[in-house]
Amino acid sequence: MKKNIYLAVLLFLTGCQNELYKNPLDDFQSEQGVYIANNGVLQSFVEEGKDVEIKGLQVALAVQDTKEIKVTLEAGNQAQLDAYNAKNGTNYIVLPKEMYEISQKITFMPLYAMMDVPISLKNVKFSLEGNYALPIRITGGDVNIIRGQEETLLVLEQRVNTKALRISTSGSGSGSEDDKMFPNDFKVDQWTMEVMVNRASYKSNNRSICGTKLVANAGPMDEIYTRFGDVTINPNQLQIKTGSSQIDVPADKFSAQPDTWYMLAFVYDGQKNYVYVNGVLVADREIRTGPYGLIGFWIGGSNELIREVRFWKTARTSQEIASNIWKMVNPDDDNLLLYYPLNGKKRDSATGEITEDETLLWDWSKNGKNLPKPSSYSFDDNKGTGDPYRRIKRRKESNTDSRRGDHPYNRGHHR
Repeated sequence: MKKNIYLAVLLFLTGCQNELYKNPLDDFQSEQGVYIANNGVLQSFVEEGKDVEIKGLQVALAVQDTKEIKVTLEAGNQAQLDAYNAKNGTNYIVLPKEMYEISQKITFMPLYAMMDVPISLKNVKFSLEGNYALPIRITGGDVNIIRGQEETLLVLEQRVNTKALRISTSGSGSGSEDDKMFPNDFKVDQWTMEVMVNRASYKSNNRSICGTKLVANAGPMDEIYTRFGDVTINPNQLQIKTGSSQIDVPADKFSAQPDTWYMLAFVYDGQKNYVYVNGVLVADREIRTGPYGLIGFWIGGSNELIREVRFWKTARTSQEIASNIWKMVNPDDDNLLLYYPLNGKKRDSATGEITEDETLLWDWSKNGKNLPKPSSYSFDDNKGTGDPYRRIKRRKESNTDSRRGDHPYNRGHHR
């Protein structure tokens, strides 16, 4: 069955998006012209293998006309996408022609100044190499093209339905760790640690998230320890302990709310540490320099619901972090040291085959550093419903994130 999807329009207008921005229409001197009304970036979340119709792309005339006007569109131009990628630091891949249909000729009937242009997606198969995007532009017609508003980009995000690891926080439940993953002299010059968490409450201090294991008696300089709450901050404030110091994220920058999903990212670029929440920088500080040593990794027993734990040997850029906050990443990336989707599935790194297996916390990276299962755990599919913007138990709406529209990360149907 074909579904209709209305685009969440993200106004990623290239250049400055402030009071200095000038609408190209203001300077357009011709009596008539054609332009793309939503010429920023159009974003749509799509389930793999589905046939859907995207609605939201609009082509418009500067003024109504009494005669019929024909306009020509082009989709899938590689040079257009290359230029966008180079300007914005992205690495989108052109959506293959067999996966979409779009009208290349549209006709404005007399007195019509706006046309909806549907885009039909056909059995989209997502790639681990990067996100698909469809560049679209006006190439000609019976009237002049309004320059600066003749292009747009449709970015496809994969809507993932999956399970999440639930760790029991009652009784003597504990997390998972392994201190024999890497040699004693193993070091990284830079690193990024990402983790998606959801907790029912934030009432107690020192509720750990995840971090690295160190050589015995190594001292605190190489420590990477993340948690919510400390004696000097509120239980819902985020903290990272590292370099014999710490970063406390200010409460006015981020205060975690119950039953809400957050994607946390901690970055070290060799000089400075950064903290991101849902792709937004909330704190940074120079603490130490030089490489970090680590021999293993741990996941805390206070996490309740946790997904997408990743440890990279590079400092991920703000663009890379923002582009992957609710998505799975390519497990074959050479910079990915550890990758725990925590979805109750095992991946064969040699063949790419994915199978159901809840016996371990499987590392999907090339390194295969699997973690033992926690003492009390389950893989929760939220009875096939679940949404990170809904409360897990009471389904009450949450407004803690600024994004709108359909969301790519649903706990539910198993893939």
